[in-house]
Amino acid sequence: MPRAKLSSKSQIVLPAPIRRQLNIKPGDELEISAEDNVITIRKSPQSAADALDACGSDIWRGYEKELDEARDQWTP
Repeated sequence: MPRAKLSSKSQIVLPAPIRRQLNIKPGDELEISAEDNVITIRKSPQSAADALDACGSDIWRGYEKELDEARDQWTP
């Protein structure tokens, strides 16, 4: 597990493998939350559309035909 050290200015450097994995670049915004003894850092979506796309994740991928058939039943 990659580790980071808190500097005297309360800053951390994200390890390069994690930055590459999440495609984090200088200037990107990150969301930080804390619960119990766990800190979570995640890349902020760049737009509302990106955020909505992330909500669906892979749940409905591969079900295009079934979704189209269900939509056809809704239309009179």
